Amino acid sequence: MRLFVAAELPPNLVEALSETSALVRSCVHGRFVASDSFHVTLAFLGERAGSEVAELESTLDEACESCAAFKTTLGALGTFGRANSATLWQGFCSGNEQWASLASAVQKGLSAVGYTPEHKRFVPHVTLMRRADVSHVALPMPCVERGTIDTVTLFSSDLSGSRPRYEALARFGLH
Repeated sequence: MRLFVAAELPPNLVEALSETSALVRSCVHGRFVASDSFHVTLAFLGERAGSEVAELESTLDEACESCAAFKTTLGALGTFGRANSATLWQGFCSGNEQWASLASAVQKGLSAVGYTPEHKRFVPHVTLMRRADVSHVALPMPCVERGTIDTVTLFSSDLSGSRPRYEALARFGLH
């Protein structure tokens, strides 16, 4: 099964992200992410055996015990990749130290059970669109909203359909 760990977003942030996504749809072509799929990925685990889930749950539960819930604010739009086939995302303008601490705690815990973290700088963001052509467009001003991050989730993902489907396998509260 294909697994990843992500922070879930409160409803008010999902609503603001949905509003930004609607603004972007009017001027950018690409593959939009459905609002029920919005999240901030903390660690991508890739293909894992189902027998590993219990150990991952225990590890993530322990890692999240050391992390406090925190306030964060949606920020600017950004992209990864080439302008004509980019990943378009919205970042955060506050809470970045807490995001980094949360990602670090999760990745450190996972490394103890054999996960090798990616060797790139963690950028907290929510993907709004894939294969976005932003080469000849001025992006709109995104909606800004403040919310509390208080849940980390172990997800499985199924990429076999017309859009990714995510299933929450276990949730962990931040204290």
